[in-house]
Amino acid sequence: MFGRGKETLREFVRSENSSLRELIRTQHEESKRYREEREKYWEGREKYWEEREEEFRVHQAELHELRKTAEAQAEQTREFNREILLRNEKVYTRVIAEMEEGRKQVQANTRAVLSVLDRLEGSGGAAAA
Repeated sequence: MFGRGKETLREFVRSENSSLRELIRTQHEESKRYREEREKYWEGREKYWEEREEEFRVHQAELHELRKTAEAQAEQTREFNREILLRNEKVYTRVIAEMEEGRKQVQANTRAVLSVLDRLEGSGGAAAA
């Protein structure tokens, strides 16, 4: 029957059933391998992203520490500059006051010299001689 010679319908059904079971078993094994490979892939992806997230957290913590250090250094620099400016202001205030006093003395000396010259010129030119 069905071109198979002496094979009976029952044997044919058994044979087809056996072939079908083998096909299903093979497909099931392939499907199982595919699922396992897919799970491994996604586990690998999850692990990859978890590692990247951990690296990100570490870098973020390092950046936070660097920022705190930089801010502390900037504050120290501002404080140092404030102190230098205050010292300079004190020194230069004194220097400017001394220069002003020196300028006044030079002006007074210049007036005195000019006064002496005026007297000498007025006394008959003794200074001209």
